[in-house]
Amino acid sequence: MQNRRRFMSNSAAVASAVAFPLVAGAQPKTVKVGVLHPVTGALAYSGQQCRLGAQLAIEDINKGGGIKSLGGAQLEALLGDAQSQPQAGAAEVEKMNEAGVSAVVGAFASAICLATTQAAAKYNLPHVVDVGVADQIVERGLKNTFRFGAGYKKSTEVAMANLLVLNRAAGNPAKTVMIIHEESLFGSGTAALLARELPGYGFDVKEVVKHANPTRDFNNIVLRMKSINPDIVIPANYYNEYALLVRTT
Repeated sequence: MQNRRRFMSNSAAVASAVAFPLVAGAQPKTVKVGVLHPVTGALAYSGQQCRLGAQLAIEDINKGGGIKSLGGAQLEALLGDAQSQPQAGAAEVEKMNEAGVSAVVGAFASAICLATTQAAAKYNLPHVVDVGVADQIVERGLKNTFRFGAGYKKSTEVAMANLLVLNRAAGNPAKTVMIIHEESLFGSGTAALLARELPGYGFDVKEVVKHANPTRDFNNIVLRMKSINPDIVIPANYYNEYALLVRTT
């Protein structure tokens, strides 16, 4: 607990999440880090890529001499599988806390991250969100929660500004938009932001279509897309569904 209090008072970067000893005053030879992603289930492809990236980063840190502030302490990854479900992700955090990790990194999908950060907060366990873009994750006042990048509010703002620039440069050919999104927190939240903000940039949102995750047949949605015939289709879905949607189109 002393370790985690010191983390919370000093941390401003991911490196700090693994930089404090488990026992005050001690210099551990290894620091356990929970690496939590959905490596099975509907989000398995992306989750596996995230896990691989985390493992490569840990390997690089260890090869580079470990955590310098801890006398070269090595990182040890404790791998967890969120099974593409928020409840399973939260259960993995419980296991990781019992195993004595100093921090958790993960867990890709916004809905899973919302659950895992809340679970980690019970133990004041630092949780670094790697991908989850839902702004609710970092707007609940959880002092244990950090995120690598911007949320979907900022991402959507930048994307729409760039879209406006491109459209103007081309002579404003695009005027109508159709949004296709997956049903979870990421897709629904992004779609709601787009539908609310795009009219202010001069775009007419013709329709917002939600699909289940996973979805293995986009034929009906593509038929609807062709019927509406928008100038732009904006997807907000995960990799497998996006690839299938594009192939079906």
